[in-house]
Amino acid sequence: MSQGFDSTRIALGTAGLAGLWGPVDRREALRTIHMALEAGILHLDTAPAYADAEALVGEALRSWPGRRPTISTKAGKGRAESPDGVVRCYSPQAIRQSVQESLRILRSDVIDILFLHDPPLMQAHEIAPAVEALAQLQREGLIRQVGIGGNYGDAFAAWAVRPPFAYFMGFNRYNILNQSAALQEFPLLRDAGQVIWQASPLYMGLLGAKHGQYLQERPSWIPTADLAAAETLARQCATHRIDMTGLALQFVCRSPWVNRMVIGASNPEELRQSLEQLQDPRLAAMADKLHAGERL
Repeated sequence: MSQGFDSTRIALGTAGLAGLWGPVDRREALRTIHMALEAGILHLDTAPAYADAEALVGEALRSWPGRRPTISTKAGKGRAESPDGVVRCYSPQAIRQSVQESLRILRSDVIDILFLHDPPLMQAHEIAPAVEALAQLQREGLIRQVGIGGNYGDAFAAWAVRPPFAYFMGFNRYNILNQSAALQEFPLLRDAGQVIWQASPLYMGLLGAKHGQYLQERPSWIPTADLAAAETLARQCATHRIDMTGLALQFVCRSPWVNRMVIGASNPEELRQSLEQLQDPRLAAMADKLHAGERL
């Protein structure tokens, strides 16, 4: 691989493969997982909340002849068929049941990393029992490592830097347009020895396939300043003949803050494009310049 790509820094997310963002071909989804494994991506991230993503991962692994990848999944949110579907499952009993069901679906004796899914959805009184439930599952050997899956609010901040949490996976607060996490939670997490992951390097599609759509619709969950920055970045990339999507991927992948980037793909072609962008030395060099404070 070129200087722009280190497969150990990449995980494949499976929400898109499970159809959470739109219809997918199951055979193509399985091919996508195998393609990622063949490319040396040996971490798959999934969740009960991603439709039947766990079942898809389990099926793909049963027909994969190579080294078994590291698997991370989540607990706290139940099955959903769309991004807007939210089923809260934060009680100790619900977390235990979720882990047991994930183990069954994945056909595994242990979960490598279990993320507590979207802590901002929790009530303050739910936090301590849920954290203890995770610690107990770890003591029992059902999960190896515990992490926080999603950004967290003020109520959870004090818990984020304590055991059993050793991993953090954020989204939308660190990308080429918005680095607010680097000014707030990342320094605290790094000082606590946490392993930092970053999902959604394309800002939920703003820096990729949904760029034009979001600029027209102007979704409320994207700050106005970030939408304006996306327009400016697109113009700059067009002027310099730079692939904006590839640069966005390289920016997160090569960040000194990020230990692992989670990429998404809904089919083999999308994954192929991402892998090519991550192997582009010109994009890698440009991302390094941006991290050094230089302009395009």
